[in-house]
Amino acid sequence: MKGQGIGIRLNGIMGFIFMMAFLIVVFLILRGLWKLLFFAAPVLIILALIINYRTIVNYLRFVFGLLHRNPLSGIIAILLSIVGFPFLSGILFGKSILDRKVRKLQQAHEEQAQGELVDYEEVIRPEREDKLNLKPIEREKQEAKENPYKDLF
Repeated sequence: MKGQGIGIRLNGIMGFIFMMAFLIVVFLILRGLWKLLFFAAPVLIILALIINYRTIVNYLRFVFGLLHRNPLSGIIAILLSIVGFPFLSGILFGKSILDRKVRKLQQAHEEQAQGELVDYEEVIRPEREDKLNLKPIEREKQEAKENPYKDLF
């Protein structure tokens, strides 16, 4: 009975150690990514503005709309945007690229659906001088068939 208690304690301690090691590794990876994006953030924002400026404008409208509807949530969103600016710039850059691709695909689909417009020249047909004089078609009159159900009514 005593042996089981020690095994449970060791399993708990080992689980805790592995969880802490995992969290430390995730922290180090996110810290390195944050440092990398910190220096790349201005370039990413400028590229996002060049690729599709509407993405950033829509994000700012969203934040200010949130500030107008719910001031506390708006302030929290602004503070998170400032603190997480490196990640935000990367996300907005990726979203601007995706928005551009979607817009191009929509244009290609519309062109395919509508067809490509072609320059044309209206051709005027000259009247023919050799008109054909044909007799009117004479149709044979069909004889009315006798209705076999006539007696039933």
